[in-house]
Amino acid sequence: MYRKALFIFVIVMQLCSCQPEHYQRNPFLQEAKFSITLKLNLPKYNKLRIGGVVQLDNVGLRGIVVANIGNNYMAWDRACPSQALSDCSQMTLESDHRFMLCPCTGVKYDLANGLPLSGTSSYPMLNYQVVVQGNALVI
Repeated sequence: MYRKALFIFVIVMQLCSCQPEHYQRNPFLQEAKFSITLKLNLPKYNKLRIGGVVQLDNVGLRGIVVANIGNNYMAWDRACPSQALSDCSQMTLESDHRFMLCPCTGVKYDLANGLPLSGTSSYPMLNYQVVVQGNALVI
């Protein structure tokens, strides 16, 4: 009985600890060290209060995009996750403000989860932690 329980425990732990190898972090994109506070009561961040997206330059590797998706704030680096940094590796926001496009590879990424939707990529978008502090976001 003890061996069977131990065997089941080991199998469950292995299954729970596995991440799909298909979506590992890009070894060429190291997380940038920065801290920025966005005060949501400022007019330039109005879009974030109503479920929109804001792009910020001069932070992260290639700038960041902050999105309010169902009252869940996400911050993504604009560096293309499917390659090393290069001249064309700054992603652009699609017109619907739900997706990012890497101009180098043509891969489209979902702002809701950072995963590629089209094209070939083994890496998700690089994300940063967002902490809500009252009427501000700290990234």
